[in-house]
Amino acid sequence: MASFYKIDGAKFPDLETLKNSLWPLYESRLSKDEFDKYVSEKAEKIEQ
Repeated sequence: MASFYKIDGAKFPDLETLKNSLWPLYESRLSKDEFDKYVSEKAEKIEQ
């Protein structure tokens, strides 16, 4: 069974990839702690 993470309409194979990919888009608006909180609240783990 495969799983992935989905946030803001984008899918990522794991949480680390999600954070590394999206951080450059958010770093001008959020602190790293705020970003981590946002991801933990909004990312959805999908099992397939």
